[in-house]
Amino acid sequence: MKILGIVCSPRRGGNTARLVESVLEGARSRGAEAEVFHLGSLRVNPCRVCNDCETSGMCSQEDDMQQIYEAINAANYIVLGTPIYHDHVSAQAKAFTDRLYAYEWKDSFPKGMKAVVVVTYEWDNPTGYDKVVEWIEETLKRYYRVETVKALKACNTSKMPVAQRPELLREARAIGESLVLSANEGTQGTSSTT
Repeated sequence: MKILGIVCSPRRGGNTARLVESVLEGARSRGAEAEVFHLGSLRVNPCRVCNDCETSGMCSQEDDMQQIYEAINAANYIVLGTPIYHDHVSAQAKAFTDRLYAYEWKDSFPKGMKAVVVVTYEWDNPTGYDKVVEWIEETLKRYYRVETVKALKACNTSKMPVAQRPELLREARAIGESLVLSANEGTQGTSSTT
């Protein structure tokens, strides 16, 4: 089982990164392979809407997104984490979701992929950005048929950084563990009926 983490933050060691990494740590502790990309340290250009992917089924841009496409194609789960800036996803998250457009023309996004969505923000309202979470979930489902199995939110991160919230880090780790456990249960159920 392979789990892919996408950290859509310009801060490599920030709140979003810590939560995504904790989910991946939980998955690794149960035997999953996990890989993470920190988009703030990579060159992922915006979509140019050149539509080369319409005929080729692949994005023609040569940047670090090519590595991410390879990782997506091998993954069972994606853990997509973004901070909220100016009431929506980060610029890195928007560039990433826009570049998934390359999969749409040939309906080539991996079938059966599931997602965990992680958002962090400074506002102290726990439900303040539920609409943004819904937007992410709906985008993944509508265009790529990716079901979000869990959403994890961390609010008030200026006064209460994720690093100082062990209960939240434990919750993130437990989510990662549960991904592997539920996948193993599904595999065992399938093998017992054949």
